Amino acid sequence: MPTAACALCGTVAPLINSHFLPAALYQEMNEPTGPIQNMIVVRRDATFQSGEQFVMPLLCQACEIRFQQGGEDWVLGMRYRSDGSFPLRDLLVSAKAVDNNADSSVYDASAIAGIDIEKICYFAASLFWRAGIGNWSTRFANAPQINLKTDLMTGFRNYLLGVGSFPADAFLVVSVAKESQPNRVLLAPHKAQDVPFSRYEAHIPGMMFELFVDADSKFSAFSINTAPGHIVLTTLINRRLTALAASLIPNSELKGSLKKKLS
Repeated sequence: MPTAACALCGTVAPLINSHFLPAALYQEMNEPTGPIQNMIVVRRDATFQSGEQFVMPLLCQACEIRFQQGGEDWVLGMRYRSDGSFPLRDLLVSAKAVDNNADSSVYDASAIAGIDIEKICYFAASLFWRAGIGNWSTRFANAPQINLKTDLMTGFRNYLLGVGSFPADAFLVVSVAKESQPNRVLLAPHKAQDVPFSRYEAHIPGMMFELFVDADSKFSAFSINTAPGHIVLTTLINRRLTALAASLIPNSELKGSLKKKLS
């Protein structure tokens, strides 16, 4: 382990080979006993299987533990899993929505026992902060750095260190898949919209995190980081991922061992 300044707290210490997306999520994407053991990676030009994960020396051990206890362990325990369990969705469907339309239902997360808003906000902040630190890459895939404003990155850093609140100039919208068995997809944080505001998006199985920056205050009606703390149960996640796959797959050529197994 290299010794250098921790990107979060600044302490000079041995740096952990930190994951961009938690290691447990990668493990969920693999099928060790199936015909295709490793996660399928889809790019615009190629589709293949790979066990590689986005990692870099980034955090000291204390900050790694801080991330795990601050939000990662809780969110990963509530997400959709390959065994079919989906505790967060179960909590929502058993609660009363404060607003509904054909596609989505909005809930007051602060009124639902078992939902920890702070853990959700912390986990999402850690993802977007890591995305703003630099480029993450493997031999076969890249997650380019997202260009968050300096004051927003500072706000996230202070929040993650426990010396500040979630940045007030950003709205975090957290959506949960309405389907009982949603697609198992990982999508690293990326810029999804640039004008008239910036929208950044990330996915883990069964959940979508959207960060709205320089956006109209109307988004506070859906955000989880503003009172009373709303969370959305929706079909939008599956529809958005389906549309993304439809745009990628036609021109994405099967490569390597995946091509041999599917040919």
